[in-house]
Amino acid sequence: MPKYSRLRSGCDDHVDIEHARPGTYVLVLSSRSTDLIQIGRLGALQFQSGFYVYVGSALGPGGVRARLAHHLKASRRPHWHIDYLRTHTKLEEICYPLDTRRLEHVWAKHIGLAEGASVPLVGFGSTDCGCESHVFFFEQRPSCERLRQVLGTTGIRTASW
Repeated sequence: MPKYSRLRSGCDDHVDIEHARPGTYVLVLSSRSTDLIQIGRLGALQFQSGFYVYVGSALGPGGVRARLAHHLKASRRPHWHIDYLRTHTKLEEICYPLDTRRLEHVWAKHIGLAEGASVPLVGFGSTDCGCESHVFFFEQRPSCERLRQVLGTTGIRTASW
């Protein structure tokens, strides 16, 4: 299987077994919506037309493969904050390294400081940590290459839709 493989919703057999390992990931999502949606008990999010970047980790059973398979489809019963966001956005790109280190908090901090980034809802994806947010809004689409530069890391794999 190619190094930069495309993950397909509900088709884990199309994902290299290597991707069942732990890792941290970034979802790049696009939105044309201007709806106001409720994000669980966290609060309301006023959508803007542009791009949302979400940082998460997949350190448990199934690793990156299981977590991304979950994010690739709309959740009928949202569990995580990102599940609410996914119903109103289109997945554009996923960036992830396979690594056992919990990188999501450092990454969230770096992405939040990136040029053009803003926090659309404080506490999104970060109610269990000290981060301001794990989701960020950009008017222009940030590429995984740009995210690599911001994060200062190599070994990031990408999948685009």
